[in-house]
This record gives sequence, C-alpha cells and structure tokens, in this order.
Amino acid sequence: MEMTSGQPDSTPPQTDSTLRRAASVLRDAPVHGWVDISAAALSRVRAVGVRTWPLDARYPDEGVVEGVVEGVDVDADTLRVSDVVVRIAVRSAVAEVAGTEPADISLYTEGHRCTGGLVTVIAAYGTDLQEAGDLVASRAAAALTDVLGLPYSADDIGVVIAEIDAPDQATASTSPS
Repeated sequence: MEMTSGQPDSTPPQTDSTLRRAASVLRDAPVHGWVDISAAALSRVRAVGVRTWPLDARYPDEGVVEGVVEGVDVDADTLRVSDVVVRIAVRSAVAEVAGTEPADISLYTEGHRCTGGLVTVIAAYGTDLQEAGDLVASRAAAALTDVLGLPYSADDIGVVIAEIDAPDQATASTSPS
C-alpha cells in the first residue's frame, strides 16, 4: 500500500529510476578501509586487560556419592570461575537487600579457593543496620554457594556499612510558616 499526500506525483519517472539505480550502486559498493577499521577496533578491545583470578568451583553429580569407590577417588566435577563472575553474582544478590547499595566486594582466597568475602555497603538513613548487615551477609554467602558450589555461611562474610545516605532534602516535608 502506498501512502500519498493527495498531490499529484511531481517526480518524473526517469528521476525515480535514477534514484533507485544510485541507491543500488551505493549499497553494493565496498567501503574502503572498513576491514582496517574493524581490525583496529578489535585490536584495541583485545589490548584492554581485565585482571581476573580463577577460583575453584565444585558441582557434585547427583548420581555420584563422594568418597572412595574401589580405590578410586570419586569427587564432584571441578572447574575454575573468574572472580569477576563471582563478584557480579554477589553484587546482584546484595543489591536486593532493601535500604542498601553495594559499594565494594572483596573476596578472601587461599590459592584458588575462595574462603569468604567482605561486602561494603551504603545504607539508607533509617535502615535497621543490624538487620541489613545480616541480610547482606546471608545473601552474599548464598551467592557464593550458588556460583562456586561450596558451602558458605553468613559467618564467612564480613559486612561494612561505609556510609549512611542522609534523607533527601528535596522530598522532606516542610510546612509553610
């Protein structure tokens, strides 16, 4: 369906075909230097270093009982997970705690084994800090357990309330005098 303005078409037929041909030529023409631009962009992205540390993770097979069977160690599947992935999971879990916002997440390690963490949060004014700290620790421990497959508890997580946000002065109610 073609939309018209109600005005007769003032474009001569030869101009219309000329425009179509020009568009086709431009569409099919190679853009010189595009490969060079792409290669330069890729090399810059690859040159950016992201420092990560691999952490041991375990995922037990539901059908395998850990221990020794006929002289062979039967253990869970193991793999290494980047500390960046672990921090993102912990940050997401902690961000769900009402009245807090994660500011920093540190992981304690022994070699490639994560032994716990320290979560620094900013709390909103009026937040029950003890309750918020307990929730942050339990959520962070659950995230570590979920991502790394090892058992962690809230005791493995330290929580620091680094700052308390003051109530927003713009939304505070004031009565005219």
